[in-house]
Amino acid sequence: MKLEPSFYRAVAVCSVLSAITTLGLIYLPEFYQPVEGFEGRMRRVGDPAYALRSWVYLVHPFITFAAALGVALRIRTLRPAAAIIGIAGFGLWACNEALQQTMTIFAFDKWRAAYFAADEATRAIIRTNAAMYDGLWDAFYLLLLIGFSIGNFSLGLALVRAGRGVTRIVGCFLLAAVAITVPIITGELQLGTLPEPLASWSYPAIQPLGRTLIGLWLWTAAREEEPLPTRLRFN
Repeated sequence: MKLEPSFYRAVAVCSVLSAITTLGLIYLPEFYQPVEGFEGRMRRVGDPAYALRSWVYLVHPFITFAAALGVALRIRTLRPAAAIIGIAGFGLWACNEALQQTMTIFAFDKWRAAYFAADEATRAIIRTNAAMYDGLWDAFYLLLLIGFSIGNFSLGLALVRAGRGVTRIVGCFLLAAVAITVPIITGELQLGTLPEPLASWSYPAIQPLGRTLIGLWLWTAAREEEPLPTRLRFN
């Protein structure tokens, strides 16, 4: 089955949009109103910057997965095993991140909105629910990090081995995403993480640029009858 260039160009746009949503996820918290304690956390649901980031967070895994699907399908005839493993990893990541955020918006945020109008017995229930939410969120987070690492590693290694020039550079960015994700996993397992300021700057330095480059690569590689590109072109 041959896919049309229009498909690859559509997912290329998704990849560039995912770079924008990544920047939103990174920098919108800087506009949050300061809060303290549990009640402050409950009030945050009314913060406009928080509300915007919540919806950006929900959209983000869908458009990022679309871009990863484009990469996997583009290399499916050259590296079929890597394409299958890669898209399975990204699927695990996207499903868990979307589930994590739907749980936040449609359950946890509703509890927060109801908290201050509730009686003390209901508030106690909301506190218990919040503790349960935190545990589930952490569990989903670890699982999505594992899926993200698998997906990036498989597709990145395939591009590095199968291509030259810009194709290999795209593969290196995918592998760099693994390099900054694995220390997050070890941090979740209390096994150590990247030292500061490297931990704070590595993600915003690598991910938005990498996703933009993936989008440009997908646009350039839109014709399946041609070999993987060695340079970017837009004619």
